[in-house]
Amino acid sequence: MPTASSTASPSVSPGTGTRTAVTAAALVGAIASAGYLAGLFLLSGLTDAEAQRAPLTVAESLLAGVAHLVLASTLGGLAGATRLPRWALTFAATGCGLIAVQAWAYASLIPDLARLLPARQFRDVADQAVLMHLLFVPMGVVCLAGFTTLAVLGWRRQTMPKGAAVLLILAGVASLLGPFPPVGLLSGLALAWLARSARPGPATVRSCSAASCPGSATS
Repeated sequence: MPTASSTASPSVSPGTGTRTAVTAAALVGAIASAGYLAGLFLLSGLTDAEAQRAPLTVAESLLAGVAHLVLASTLGGLAGATRLPRWALTFAATGCGLIAVQAWAYASLIPDLARLLPARQFRDVADQAVLMHLLFVPMGVVCLAGFTTLAVLGWRRQTMPKGAAVLLILAGVASLLGPFPPVGLLSGLALAWLARSARPGPATVRSCSAASCPGSATS
C-alpha cells in the first residue's frame, strides 16, 4: 500500500534572478561612476569641452546610464526577497531612472555641445543653462527623498545592512551636488550590498504519494 511522503523541492530563492540583476547593475553603475570621477584627474590637462567629448568620458557615462536603467526596472522586484515595501523600492528606482537620464545626457547631449560650441561658451552654458538645471534638480530631489526613505525603512525593519543604509543616505545627499557620478557610485555600492544581503525564502515543501515520488518508501 503506497504511503504518503513529504519531499522538499529544490531550494530556489524567490527573486534570485532579480537579486542577481540588481547586484550586477549596481556594481557596474558604481564602477562606471568611479571611472568618471577618476577621469577628472586623468584628463585634468584638457579643457572642460575636451574632457566631456573624450571617448573615455562618453563610454563611462553610457555604461552608467545603462546600469541605472536596469536598476530602475528591476529594483522593485526586491520586495519579494526582502521585507521592504514595493512602493519604497519603486521610489528609489525612480531616482535610479533619473540618474540614467542624466548619465545618458552626459554620453550624448553634452559631448555634442562640446563639439559644437567654443570652449569658453561651452563652460558658460554648462554653468548657467536651464537644461543643466533640468537634469540636476529633479534627480537631486527624487534621489534624496527616495534613497533616504528606503534607507530609513531598511534600518528600522532590519532588512538592510546598516552600512548599506548609511551609503544610501550619503547617496541621497550627494545627489544634491548635481552631476551623477557621486550619487551613482554611492547608490550603486549600497544597492548591490542590499541585494546581496537579501535573505532567501524557505524551500517549497510539497506532499506526494509514493506512486508519484521516485525513491519514496512503499509498504
